[in-house]
Amino acid sequence: MTSVTQGIDVDVSELVNELDEAGEERLYQSLKHFWHPVMFADELGDDPHGVILLDQTLAIARLNGKVHAFYDLCMHRGAAISLGEVEDGCIRCPYHGWKYDATGQCVEIPSRPQLTRLPHAKLTPFLCEERYGIIWVSLTDTPYFDIPELHQWDDPQFRFMRGPVTEWKCASPRRLENYVDFGHFSWVHDGYLGSRESPEVIDHDVSMEDGEMRVHQTVHEPVTGKFKAHLGSAGEMITAQNHYRVFLPHAVNLDRHFDGGGRYILFMAPSPVGRKQTRSFWYIGRNYATEPEYDAEFLDFELQILEQDKPIVESQRPEQLPLDLTKELHIKVADKISLNYRRALIRIADELAPTTEEG
Repeated sequence: MTSVTQGIDVDVSELVNELDEAGEERLYQSLKHFWHPVMFADELGDDPHGVILLDQTLAIARLNGKVHAFYDLCMHRGAAISLGEVEDGCIRCPYHGWKYDATGQCVEIPSRPQLTRLPHAKLTPFLCEERYGIIWVSLTDTPYFDIPELHQWDDPQFRFMRGPVTEWKCASPRRLENYVDFGHFSWVHDGYLGSRESPEVIDHDVSMEDGEMRVHQTVHEPVTGKFKAHLGSAGEMITAQNHYRVFLPHAVNLDRHFDGGGRYILFMAPSPVGRKQTRSFWYIGRNYATEPEYDAEFLDFELQILEQDKPIVESQRPEQLPLDLTKELHIKVADKISLNYRRALIRIADELAPTTEEG
């Protein structure tokens, strides 16, 4: 079922910004029901690699050509198997040499060979997939939604390049909300994505269907640096049709259509390391100026945007997203995406995470 929202008014009679700890925790616990990125695939070498997802320590390993994720704990004495080695399609623990196959089953105990394949001598496995050059993990066996889509990935007209993984001291929904906050473009990114001389946010439709929020927005923004030459713009401003696909709980595919046929893709997927720490994996795609020598220009531009955003997002309180909509002041039109996003998160949190009363 698709719903389209034209405008939203919210009762903000209590102009306060208080910490809603119960709501934050409920949302955080619900995140384990989704796929999350944990590392770029080409960063995984021959041996296991340790990562942290939702406060869980995981070991990622490529066994017999396929990526696998396990709780980073040997069943013998609790050593991190991410410090071990891959041997014959298995992981060898660094402490006492216990060897685990791709299912997590222990297949060799060097000190007592006759005890091999003890039923409880098994690593805890998690769902793990490789897609778009990223390794994704779900901490549950039945993820609520599929891996977010980067559907332009195999389109030969685009050249894709990845940005460096970013580390922000904020909750992952805060990171996503910053990405789709139209009101801050002209203020924080004055001269880049907007102008303080024309800060008004024009109304836009927001539709929600099957865990995906879609937004279309027409913007007029400054032509910065060498982008003017690449896009063939004759003036100081350029028009773009922005098509957002926001995949719950927090990933976004932005497809920008410029005058003249130029298209620019931004794909960003935050990974919740913990309640107040986020690692973001992102790509830039473009169908113009596709020569490799221009890569640095596009990357430098996006890094400037991130440098402007990071200190502000990290300053927000609470660090996590308050689900009680009365806890912050909301503006009709300008905050429409955020309000729809938070309402969707509330539904997810209520359905997937136990309430305080339930324990």
